[in-house]
Amino acid sequence: MVKPKTTLWDIDPHTIAKHIILRNYLRAWFPIMGKYNEKLVFLDGYSGPGEYNNGELGSPVIALTEALDYFENCDRNGWKKPKIVFFFIEENKKRAAHLEDQLREVNLPKEISYEVINSTFEKVGSDLIDFFESTKTVMAPAFLFIDPFGYTLSFEIIKKLMSNPKCEVFINVMYEFINRFIDTPGQEKVMTELFGTIDWVDLNLKPKNAIDRKASIHSLYQKQLENNAAQYVRSFEMRGKRNATKYFMFYGTNNKKGLEKMKDAMWKVDTGGGYSFTDYTDPNQGVLFGDEPDYELLKDIIKKEFSGRRVTIEQLEDYVICVTPFRKAHLKTNTLVPMEKKSEIKVITERKKKWSYPPETIIEFI
Repeated sequence: MVKPKTTLWDIDPHTIAKHIILRNYLRAWFPIMGKYNEKLVFLDGYSGPGEYNNGELGSPVIALTEALDYFENCDRNGWKKPKIVFFFIEENKKRAAHLEDQLREVNLPKEISYEVINSTFEKVGSDLIDFFESTKTVMAPAFLFIDPFGYTLSFEIIKKLMSNPKCEVFINVMYEFINRFIDTPGQEKVMTELFGTIDWVDLNLKPKNAIDRKASIHSLYQKQLENNAAQYVRSFEMRGKRNATKYFMFYGTNNKKGLEKMKDAMWKVDTGGGYSFTDYTDPNQGVLFGDEPDYELLKDIIKKEFSGRRVTIEQLEDYVICVTPFRKAHLKTNTLVPMEKKSEIKVITERKKKWSYPPETIIEFI
């Protein structure tokens, strides 16, 4: 999307999809992290004005709404409430002021606070890093939502903010613009900051076809996140008209439960409105979200990995969550049961109920 010049603008289908994912994920993230932590942080690096031309909610309002819904659940269930601090960063002065006006109308409990900062993500991120380094502290468990219009983005800042293992990041990497300008003279500094390495110059993109070129650019950014920011990284490709790749969304976390919940959120996206949404972490395992899961593909993936071996159900579930594009919920009823009926697997341990796989079940792949 071209960077708009007005305070408000029309929302596009790709943004709607991102907001559905954000809403679904925060619905799980707040309760999980709030259960064990006294303070949480949500940082929106490119907040916008908080709404769109026709009244659709922007990411800051969505995040606050999910926090308020979580607090209602706390009240109903007698859970202790953490403090939640929101940082909404917006470079455009008029949009920041519009967001301030919007948020003033929201009635917030004492445990929730926010700050609208009329600045850039790079400036605020650098200031936060300087503060934590000077005070020898780390940021509270945080969710970083980084959704810029263009491709000017500092990987080094993301890397340092992610130094707390309880931080997670959701980044929009604008492949359409990167692909267009990566070979353009004068873009060297921008590309090096974006990838956090000079290695992008060795990609040798010009002789490559479009598919290989895309895979090379994607792979370098994903590798940078895996090596420098998060233990678990998944990426998701958004395609628009004429099936052209618009951008990649990268999610990084050190928490397996977080990865599981993000994949749950991804599978809930309805890919209507002229776009498609695909898991691209491993291009050879590409799965289109919004469709009925391809259980035959999941079966083939786990057969290839575990053929001739005995594994526990927990090992299988971990593999599905951490390595494949599928959810844990896709494993048992729709994949293992048909495999067992065809004698492709055999349950070694005893169980009370046929076609069930309780904890510590041992499965042999024939």
